[in-house]
Parts: sequence; structure tokens; C-alpha cells
Amino acid sequence: MTHRIEIAPNNSLPLNGLPLVFSLLALPVVIITCLCLLLGYWFPLPFAVIELAGLAWAFQLCQKNLQYRELITVSPDHVVIERGSGKIEDRIKLSRHWSTVELEPPADRLKPNKLVLRTGMQTYVVASCLTDSERIGLWERLHDLIGPACCTPSI
Repeated sequence: MTHRIEIAPNNSLPLNGLPLVFSLLALPVVIITCLCLLLGYWFPLPFAVIELAGLAWAFQLCQKNLQYRELITVSPDHVVIERGSGKIEDRIKLSRHWSTVELEPPADRLKPNKLVLRTGMQTYVVASCLTDSERIGLWERLHDLIGPACCTPSI
């Protein structure tokens, strides 16, 4: 039996709300710049263009971060980790029999725990976008699905 776990950051702004927020932030800049142009003051125009270009770039970056996903697929033979924003950018396939899942404590008390999948000398950090409590719950679930190395549990 195959288990699929999708991990995504908790975002308060939905993807379809970005254009509305961008419009609300850009509207005063456009209105003030147009009023200045009507009065004959052209000097604010380049600054308004630079401000709107920076705002558009920031919102494009936010849109990419809103689409970030991690997909962990646990099958009887393999553990597959797929990552990407909108499309799969990174795909890692591990042997389930030799894999372990560990929850590493942070080096600094202000940093979060790390959820790590290990196969031999290879280490893969997953679920970095989750909170510590969500990461602990995911560790428990993955530990039940994957089990210790060389002792694969039945799913």
C-alpha cells in the first residue's frame, strides 16, 4: 500500500488574493503620481515606476512561495521526496529498507527542530516549512511508516 503525504506552508493570504492586495497597494501610488503629472511635476514618475516594479517583484516572489509543496510517497520498496513551487523541481528516491527518519534537536534553542530522512551517508531535510508541533506529528507518522533501517514494517 502506498502512502502520500503533502507538505505545504500555512499561508494566510490565498493565491487568488494577491492581485487584489497588489492593486490596493499600487492604487495610491498611481493616483498621487497622476495628480503630480497633471500639475506639471514629472519628478515623482521615475520613483513611482521603481516602487511599482519592486512591489511587483516582491509579489511574484510571494506567489512562488505560496505554491511551494513537498510530497513524500512511501511505498513498500521506496521513499520518494518531491519538492517544488508549482512544478516538481527536485525528486529524490530512497530505498525504504535502508531509510530512517529522525527528529534532530536544534543547535540553538531559538531555532526549530529538523526532520531528517537518512539513507546511509545521505541526509535529506524535509518539512522545514512546518511548525515544531506539526513536524513532531509528521515524524511520528513517518516513523510508523518507514520504521528503523533494515527492519521495514508492513504497511
